[in-house]
Amino acid sequence: MSPSEFIQGQQPALTVQSAGHALHVFVNGRFSGSAYGTKDHPEFKYTLNVALQSGVNKISLLSVAIGLPNDGAYYERRHTGIIGPVVLRGLPNGPRGLSWQKWSYQVGLRGEASNAVSPNGISSVGWVEGSLAVQQQPLTWYKSYFNNPKGNEPLALDMGSMGKGEVLINGQSIGRYWTISAVGNCSVCTYRGTYRSPKCQSGCGRPTQQWYHVPRSWLK
Repeated sequence: MSPSEFIQGQQPALTVQSAGHALHVFVNGRFSGSAYGTKDHPEFKYTLNVALQSGVNKISLLSVAIGLPNDGAYYERRHTGIIGPVVLRGLPNGPRGLSWQKWSYQVGLRGEASNAVSPNGISSVGWVEGSLAVQQQPLTWYKSYFNNPKGNEPLALDMGSMGKGEVLINGQSIGRYWTISAVGNCSVCTYRGTYRSPKCQSGCGRPTQQWYHVPRSWLK
């Protein structure tokens, strides 16, 4: 982009249309923002100002699918991911469509390709101390060590302070986590009439799941 394509004192806005379920946007290697849909309405539109610079800019869109339908008819009508258009708004000459630009496509993350989560692959990756890691930076791999707790009581890992990702213990996955707050109406509970799933909801305003079971047989 040339300097004349910017409106002084104003950042252009990037708009991306997605069929679900989540989207992370990076501009010139820096995290710009995220958006996601809901269980009932997975489709959403991402719109946020982006910090572009004069010259060439690189926009990376990480589309996240929580799951895909595995039954029912009309699969061709059930979409997931970015369906377009991708548009820059707030420019002197009006909106600029980016869908016609040359885009590359990649499946998976570099850490997955290097098998960084396996007991053997973890030593082949360069790690930095937690105090040196970039704070609030998404797409970050974390590792930690702990002693096998004594006793026979069930063990669980509290992920309430984390955002979204996956947890592995000695290379074994205990599940994907997403500590987004659940929404609903928890004020009234009555089972009279026709049953529907919103009846007698609990845990409104809290994550759907916070504790994740750690099998003792996976520990050393």
